[in-house]
Amino acid sequence: MSKIIGIDLGTTNSVSCYIEQGEPRIIINEEGARLTPSTVGFSKDGDRFVGDIAKRQLLMYPENTIHSIKRFIGRQFSEVRSDTSKVAFKIVDIGDDTIGIEVGGKTYTPQQVSAFILQKVKKSAEDFLGEPIDKAVITVPAYFSDRQRQATKDAGRIAGLDVLRIINEPTAAALAYTIRRKSAATIAVFDFGGGTFDISILDVDTDVAEVKATAGNNHLGGNDIDNRLVDWLASEFKKANGLDVSGDRMVRQRLLEAAEKAKMDLSTSLETEIHLPFLTADESGPKHLQTVLTRATFEFLVEDLLRKAIDECEKALIESKLETTEIDEVIMVGGSSRIPKIQEMVKALFVGVPLNKSFNPDEVVAVGAAVQAGMLGGTVKDVTLLDVTNFSLGIEIEGRRSAKLIPKGSTVPVVRTQMVSTVVDNQKTVKIHVLQGEEELAKDNISLGEFELTNIQPAPRGVPRIEVTFTIDTDGIVNVSARDVRTGAQQGITIHSPSGMSQQAIDDARHQLQQADEDDEIGKEAQDLRHSVEKQLFALENFLRDSKLSLKKREIFDTEQALKRGRMALVKKADAEALRELSQYLNNYQAHLKQRVDSAAGGSISVALTGPE
Repeated sequence: MSKIIGIDLGTTNSVSCYIEQGEPRIIINEEGARLTPSTVGFSKDGDRFVGDIAKRQLLMYPENTIHSIKRFIGRQFSEVRSDTSKVAFKIVDIGDDTIGIEVGGKTYTPQQVSAFILQKVKKSAEDFLGEPIDKAVITVPAYFSDRQRQATKDAGRIAGLDVLRIINEPTAAALAYTIRRKSAATIAVFDFGGGTFDISILDVDTDVAEVKATAGNNHLGGNDIDNRLVDWLASEFKKANGLDVSGDRMVRQRLLEAAEKAKMDLSTSLETEIHLPFLTADESGPKHLQTVLTRATFEFLVEDLLRKAIDECEKALIESKLETTEIDEVIMVGGSSRIPKIQEMVKALFVGVPLNKSFNPDEVVAVGAAVQAGMLGGTVKDVTLLDVTNFSLGIEIEGRRSAKLIPKGSTVPVVRTQMVSTVVDNQKTVKIHVLQGEEELAKDNISLGEFELTNIQPAPRGVPRIEVTFTIDTDGIVNVSARDVRTGAQQGITIHSPSGMSQQAIDDARHQLQQADEDDEIGKEAQDLRHSVEKQLFALENFLRDSKLSLKKREIFDTEQALKRGRMALVKKADAEALRELSQYLNNYQAHLKQRVDSAAGGSISVALTGPE
C-alpha cells in the first residue's frame, strides 16, 4: 500500500508529513525547506511558480502573485468584497457569485489555485519518498463551513489526490499530542495561524481524543495583524512626507513584507527598526520610510485583534462546561501563537495552566494529519477520535424560520430524526430546505441544498407525518432524507455544497492542470536548451578570441554569423525544437573549428557547415 501523507494546507505556509516506523517525519521540499509558502506566482510569459520562488516575486509583481487563497476558498464573491482591497491580485465574480482570480488574462477558482499548492506538496513528497503519492489527509480550520471543506476536498482531487479525510486543525494538533501521551488529560488547543483562529477543548488519553467544544474565527489571523501594521506604517509615512501611499499596491506589498518581519522581530526583541529606502517619489525626489516600532506600540495597535481570540476561548470554555482550573495544558499552535502578548493573555485567562510550546507550532498540525493518515493506513495504533459539529444543521420551517435538528457541538458520527408536517390542506409535496448555522431566520443561515418529497396523500394540514433524518458521517458528509410515514414515499439528498464542484468540473480542472504541467515541462526543456545554447555561444566567442590568428577570414566571418544567429534565437525565444537543432549545429561547428586549428600544422581541413536558417 502506498504511503498516505498528512497535509496542513495553510494560509501562509503548507507542510506535509508522513509516519515512518511509528514516528512522524516532516517532508523536505525541493528547495530543501520544511515549509512551503502557500503562494502561487505567474511570470509575464505565463510560467507558473509555487512556493519560495513565487513568494520572492511578490514585491516585483504583486498583481501576478496569489497568496492567502485559503481565505477565499469555499466562499462567495459577495462575502469577500471587504477583503479584495487587502490583496494586490484581482478578484472577480465569474458568475453565480463565484470567486475567480484573474491573472495574465486567465481566471482561476480558489480551488484551482489551492490545487497548484497541493500539487507542489505532492511532488515534493514523491521526490522525498521516491514513490508515487496519491492519498492524503488534509487539515482545515475547525470553523470551516461545509462549503469550505468541500472546496478543499475538490482542490485535493484536482491535484490528483484521493483525500481520505478532512480533519480539523486543532483536532490534528491534539492527535500529535496523543502519540506521546502516557496519561489522560484535558487540553485546550490554541491555534492562531496566518488566516484563521481556532480553539478546541479536548479530553485525550493514549487511545482516545474527544472534542468537548470548539470555537473560532475564520477572519482572524497573522494576516490581519500584518495589515494593521501596514496601515500604521502608511500613516507614519504620511505624517513624515505628506503622501498617502495606502492605495499603491506595490508600495503596500513592500510595507506588508516589512510589517511581517517587524512582527517576527518583536517576538524576541523590544523594538525593531523599519527602513524602506525609495518607497515612492514625487516631484521633489525619492521618499524613504524610516521608523522604529516598539513592542509596546505593536501591542497597542493589535490588542483588539488579540482580544477577539481570547473571546473565542471564553466561548469554548462555556460550551465545554469546564472551568479553566480543569484544563491541564494549553497547546500553542500556529505562527501567531509566538506573539508574547497573546501568550500573556492566554496565561491571564488560563490562570496557572502551563502553555505547552514543545511542538513546532508551524508543523504540529501536519504531524497530526500524518497520525490520522497512519491510522487509516494501519501503520499507527488507532486512536478513537470523537469530533463535534461546529455548526448547527436544520431545516426551514413555517414562517421562514430555522429548526435545528443537529445542534452545534454534537459528536460525529451522528443521526437525528424529526417529525414535520404540511402547512396547507391537501398539500402533495414538501420542500426540505437544509440549513447550516445558528440564526433563527432561515435566510441568515447557509443554505446547503434542498429537495422535494412528492406523492403525499391529500389530508388536512398538520395530519401527514413526515420523518426527516439527518446523518453526518466521520468525514463530515451530510445526508438528509424525508419519508412519508403513511405511504412510505421517500426522498433524500447527499449534501454537496453550492460551492462544491461537479465531477465534470473537477475532471476539467484536473485536465487543465495536467496540460499546464506538460506545457511547463516543455517550457523547462526550452529554458534548459536556452541555457545550453548560451553557454555554447560564450564558449564559441572565447574560442574565436583565442584562436583568431589561426583562423581564415572566411572562418572568422562564418563564426561571427553563427554567434549572431545564436543570439537572435535567444532574443526571439525560439521553441525547443529550433533550440535543439541550433545547439547541435553549434556543437558540431566548434568541434570542426577546433579540429582544424589543432591540426593546422598537418594541413588544412575544410569547414563547410550549413547552420539552421
